[in-house]
Amino acid sequence: MKRIIATLTFILLAISLLMGQTKKGPIIEIDRELHDFGTMLPDDIPDGKLTFTVYNKGDEPLILSNVRACCGTRVNDYTKAPIPIADSGFVEVGWRIHPRPHRINRTVTITSNAGNR
Repeated sequence: MKRIIATLTFILLAISLLMGQTKKGPIIEIDRELHDFGTMLPDDIPDGKLTFTVYNKGDEPLILSNVRACCGTRVNDYTKAPIPIADSGFVEVGWRIHPRPHRINRTVTITSNAGNR
């Protein structure tokens, strides 16, 4: 009798763990995590605007609660409404670059309710 109760308890525990893993919440995916313009001459610097597409691959709406940029980069606009399941939003980034030779590396941080980090 104890063996049957222990087996049933184990089965119920395993089922509850598996059921808990099926709900994953919103999952954020970005069309590209890095955009490399490569090497260019100062006169060939682009206009300073780039748009990234943000996808919701989860099973709940994705909310971009804060999008910020650092060091000479600004967030022009981003999707502020919840992004529905299997839909997409955007983050538009702008920057100002002085036309002089140097290596440039900019970072944009997105804070959201996504389950993945």
